[in-house]
Amino acid sequence: MAEHLFIVSLVLYLAGGLFALCLSKWQRIGNFISLVLAAIASCFSIATAVILLSTGATVRLDFSIYHAIIKYNFLIDSVSSYFILAISSISFVAAIYSIGYTQLYINKRDTRFLGFLYNLFLVSMLLVVTANNAVVFMIVWELMTIVSFFLVIFEHENPANMKAGFTYIIMAHVGSALLASAFFIMFAHVGTWDFGFDDFRRIGGSMPMIYKNIVFFLVIIGFGIKAGIFPLHLWLPMAHPAAPSNVSMVMSGVMIKTAIYGFIRFYFEFLAPCPPWWGVVVLMVGASSAILGILYALMERDIKTLLAYSSIENNGIIIIGIGLSMIFKSYNLMALSSLALMAGLYHLINHAVFKSLLFGGAGNIYYATHTKNIEELGGLIKRMQITAPLFLIAALSISAIPPLNGFISEWFIFQSLLNGFNIPSVIIKIVTIICGAVVALTGALVATCFIKAFGISFLAMPRTEHAKHAKEVPVVMYVSMGLLAGLCVFMGLFPSTIMVAINRVNTQILGINIVNALTSYDWLQMKTVSTNFTELSSKSAAVFGLILLAITFGALTLIRPGFIRKSYETWTCGRSPEPRLEYTATAFTRPFKTIFSNLYRPRREVSTEYSVPNYFVKSISYISEVSPIFERYFYGPVSRFVLDISTKVRWVHTGSIHIYLTYIFITLIILIIFVGK
Repeated sequence: MAEHLFIVSLVLYLAGGLFALCLSKWQRIGNFISLVLAAIASCFSIATAVILLSTGATVRLDFSIYHAIIKYNFLIDSVSSYFILAISSISFVAAIYSIGYTQLYINKRDTRFLGFLYNLFLVSMLLVVTANNAVVFMIVWELMTIVSFFLVIFEHENPANMKAGFTYIIMAHVGSALLASAFFIMFAHVGTWDFGFDDFRRIGGSMPMIYKNIVFFLVIIGFGIKAGIFPLHLWLPMAHPAAPSNVSMVMSGVMIKTAIYGFIRFYFEFLAPCPPWWGVVVLMVGASSAILGILYALMERDIKTLLAYSSIENNGIIIIGIGLSMIFKSYNLMALSSLALMAGLYHLINHAVFKSLLFGGAGNIYYATHTKNIEELGGLIKRMQITAPLFLIAALSISAIPPLNGFISEWFIFQSLLNGFNIPSVIIKIVTIICGAVVALTGALVATCFIKAFGISFLAMPRTEHAKHAKEVPVVMYVSMGLLAGLCVFMGLFPSTIMVAINRVNTQILGINIVNALTSYDWLQMKTVSTNFTELSSKSAAVFGLILLAITFGALTLIRPGFIRKSYETWTCGRSPEPRLEYTATAFTRPFKTIFSNLYRPRREVSTEYSVPNYFVKSISYISEVSPIFERYFYGPVSRFVLDISTKVRWVHTGSIHIYLTYIFITLIILIIFVGK
């Protein structure tokens, strides 16, 4: 049954794309039908994932073309089902949201291709996480990359969008080349031409260690580019803001998670068992991405760029969980390995939910104000009275405030890091302690970042006409966001359902079932794997916080029984309140710019114009920016080197067909000699 549901979902996605193309004369109707079919298709794929995760069953879909010359193998197991659930859930909400958001483009640009590409994009992601063959995987991986490239440059008249798109496609193809190299090394030890993942699972443990190490680094760079790990992150804060917000919801929410899927397949299946130092490398990559991602997010004034850098930070948190799980597994601490992997996978779906909600909020802001610069906003809480609380829920969730879902997964991450004391190696213990401190600092910076994002955007007075005349968005947009906000609350208060599903994934990957240690609940306590550290649940933390609030309020009332509330105008040194007197995002983050000046390398430029020289100031111009150190010291030299090499080999391109045929002939001779040996 599950395989039929999955096939139906694929057919509906493709039908939605075709409807968008065919109804060219009725763009509004075609767009609506296309997105409705995408939402229905997502429901079918959600049903597929739920059935397979609840039963633990596995589905195989195998078919051939041209008498088995080309074989297409797909496998839907517990790992694939979990990622299908994440992708389809966000796709469903994003499709509903898109019905309202795409009204921005009706009669302004051709939305046929947006609907077609959007449906094809969703199909490609589902095929990526179900492909069971290296050739098939690379085909659908490239399909996902190319389709998302066209979605990024949808508003192609903007030069910045075109630059973002080409940066993305170049980096993505570098990653694809590295992944193809990893697959070829694996293939060299299989001995068949099937390129099947089942063969990779069979021979992975017997590969010589030198080749396993090479594949390890190829994979961490190849998938790391798609995940946006530092310093391979360049495309992500450029592409996400360029894409339409409904596309950004899916790209940031689930597309970059396909890289996490690749990590899990390689490190826990194809290359297992892994040496401990592999896990340490992955752990350090995750920790550095987490802290650097949020530090750069703090400096951003473009709300979508801020959210893009935040996605780098959250992917870093997920990778920390994967690295810890690899370390624990290498020392045969299987229960702790399962706990760490559960932390990473729980944060994966949590991030998919609250980051999609945040990008939806950013899309609402852009829809209402036509600007993404938070310095030009302010006062939106009175003009967008539904969007504001929904955005606040997402901001609290990403800041790991109980009882919302972000708290659960980050608490699991801390539990896993603290249990690093069970690892025999003293060096690795020290590394886990340092990473724990990094995660703690990251959590504080995340809260600061989203205080800025919400406070500067929604509170105080409107700073510009954009914000002053803002109105609430169409109902379908905030209804879809309400579904995500509800998930943030539900997954925080009742995490057992998600953890049981993840346990099914972990049982397949690690061969250990810890469900009995995860489902012993009462209303206020959540039991985890037995540790020496405190047990805590989001429900108990929320109740404890409410009790403290009630006690504090009661104490203040008793101390001052004659308390009377009085309202006064804001004191502004005798002047009437004006928007330019408000706190700005730049001022809010200036202390952090000073503290982390070695990283930011800030540049300030102040120029003053006087009406009377040296006495009466007419205007002051202030420019402050952060130096792009990765672009300047890493990507700059690399791009110059590539251009120099390209210039030197231009003589190869003569434009003569005879020369090109000679190249082909020589290549064939070399291949014949190579195969003959």
